Amino acid sequence: MVALALTPLSACAPTTYDASLATTVAISTTTTLPVGTAADLLPVMVDEVKGLSARVESGDGDNEAAARIAQLWAAIADEVTASHPDLVEDFEFVVSRCELAAERHRPADADRAYRNIVVLAETVTAG
Repeated sequence: MVALALTPLSACAPTTYDASLATTVAISTTTTLPVGTAADLLPVMVDEVKGLSARVESGDGDNEAAARIAQLWAAIADEVTASHPDLVEDFEFVVSRCELAAERHRPADADRAYRNIVVLAETVTAG
């Protein structure tokens, strides 16, 4: 009995750290934003948002589509901010709805984002 009681204690040896085994790996990520004016990129963004609901339903490429939508917004954000600062929050809302749709598998969020992006795109391209 004594031998069985002492067995767990012998398994608790002190932990040592060998610094020579530590390695650091640098990971670099590069993102290339789309290039173009808001007039050029908004139709692309609208198409991406339009197709997101179906992608969310099928579970195929929805995260990638949401990332492309965010990249398109990043590419035109400065121009939209300069010309229509009152719409910036609305665009950010659309992008966040798209990300939530993909993340939480909610096609309704993608549909809501699409309804909003259509109006926003018309407002920006109208002047």
